[in-house]
Amino acid sequence: MPEGLSVWRTLKGAGVKYVKFVIVDIFGRPKLEILPIDAARDAFIDGIAYDGSSIPAYTTVNRSDFVAEVDAGAVYIETWNEGKTALAFTSTLDGDKPHPMDPRNALKQTVGYLASRGYEAMMGAEVEFFLVRGNPPSLVDSGAYFEGYPLKETIPVMEEIIEHFYLSGIGFTKTHHEVAPSQFEVNIPAGDPVQVADQILVYKILAKSIAQRHGLIATFMPKPFWGVNGSGMHIHVSFWRDGVNLFASYKEPTPELKSAIAGVLNNAVANSAFVAPLVNSYKRLVPHYEAPTRVVWGIGNRSAMVRVPYYGMKINRFEYRHPDPSANPYLGFSAILLAAFEGLDKKLEPPAPVEDVAYELEGVKETPKHLGEAVKHASEGAAAKNLPQQLVKAYLSLKEKEWGDYLANVAEGWDKTWNVITRWEYDQYLEVA
Repeated sequence: MPEGLSVWRTLKGAGVKYVKFVIVDIFGRPKLEILPIDAARDAFIDGIAYDGSSIPAYTTVNRSDFVAEVDAGAVYIETWNEGKTALAFTSTLDGDKPHPMDPRNALKQTVGYLASRGYEAMMGAEVEFFLVRGNPPSLVDSGAYFEGYPLKETIPVMEEIIEHFYLSGIGFTKTHHEVAPSQFEVNIPAGDPVQVADQILVYKILAKSIAQRHGLIATFMPKPFWGVNGSGMHIHVSFWRDGVNLFASYKEPTPELKSAIAGVLNNAVANSAFVAPLVNSYKRLVPHYEAPTRVVWGIGNRSAMVRVPYYGMKINRFEYRHPDPSANPYLGFSAILLAAFEGLDKKLEPPAPVEDVAYELEGVKETPKHLGEAVKHASEGAAAKNLPQQLVKAYLSLKEKEWGDYLANVAEGWDKTWNVITRWEYDQYLEVA
């Protein structure tokens, strides 16, 4: 029996009434084709036929008949909607080949390339976000890091989110209140990069839906409030060969870990447009709010861009603290993996790890000051050189336009608004990011 048909039968037997087939756009946002369960049977076997010209940057109207092939191993139940609906991820085909404009295909190809070179990557994500009310948003609680019992409005929302995180099929997780008021973190368990990227999208759909039922907005906008910490999406990475973690050691980092870190640091400025993709992202990347501004690494140092977790002097991964939760996880993950691989492949050596508070360092590379600067540097990195050129060109063109739209609509310009969250940003990002 075809795997897709087996999954369809399982869904129908579980009482699922509708299937939402997910097509990922160039920004990493889910577009949906919704079918009743009986009509969905053939789609699990033959795929979804759709108009590709209606997906931003996918194709032109004269060449737009596409088929999205269903990934039978990437199906999640919307248990927060009484289990009546399932989400099924797809990958778009161009004829009989992966369509180069589908970012999910780009990450699958990156993972496949690493496999061809003998590597398996594992990635996990710490996703930070705010629960807010209204637009412009207002804070819902006054909690601080690890706050608990006084949070009468937000804790019930988080308990419901965590319950459905597990029930939907993502797995077990943990959560806690973050440093800023109304801010929380949820961990996506480490796994295959494509699976984890899918689960980030499922999680964002889940969190937004549950928050909405409580009269709130779950926003993944990187910096919704000035003067408090913004939201990051810290990515944990390990590389494996023949079942052995090349980054695992005690007390001292392995040569492989250091080389991978060197690759990530070398590509950090170029990768900024992929991992911190919004105008608003660069209002997060300012000193003293636990967001990295200096391109350095450290062991157990949360002010560094790349941190090596060092609990009990055990080492098994690196944490890249540059990304934020508005990033397209498929493109962001591809950029990170290609950078780390470049370091491994060339046996690069990083500078010495930083022990001081990195925000105070002088004479070292810094993150771009704004999105326009990030776009200018993007073509210099491994991601832009190795991802499908059609995809890279379209993505950077859209990001350049986004920067231009900000300057056209915010009369004061960047120099006078870098430390102010504007109405334009709220309208563009609060509920969409």
